[in-house]
Amino acid sequence: MMVERYRVVRDALRIAMGPMPGLELVAEASNASEAVALAIEEEPGVILLDVDWPSLDGLAAAVPLRQAVPEALIVMYSSDPEFETHGAGFDAAAVAISAGADAYLTARATLKEMVAALYAAPSSSRCQREFAEELVG
Repeated sequence: MMVERYRVVRDALRIAMGPMPGLELVAEASNASEAVALAIEEEPGVILLDVDWPSLDGLAAAVPLRQAVPEALIVMYSSDPEFETHGAGFDAAAVAISAGADAYLTARATLKEMVAALYAAPSSSRCQREFAEELVG
């Protein structure tokens, strides 16, 4: 499942992830309330969740998403470098993890790094892990 406020980013991620073995996009949401409702309905194994800076909607969504699908791997990311430089001593990854994410990708993360994080789910098959390792290479 993907939670991203911008349609163009959702479209790009869907295209990028389309050929990846073992990944099936079961739902897309553009905000927190939509995400929680879809997570309850679809029970995704992995949730790719945008922090959604500056509203921080993604951070607010992490707790109810974790409650809705406790076994899901939540990979949070930011597409805005402003989030990572919010203030002196600010640790974006720690904030995301404390909100309920299992992993956090910075705005500078590559698609390869995102794929590796998505394949980190315990249910990932050997084929999927090998594909991720080949991409990260």
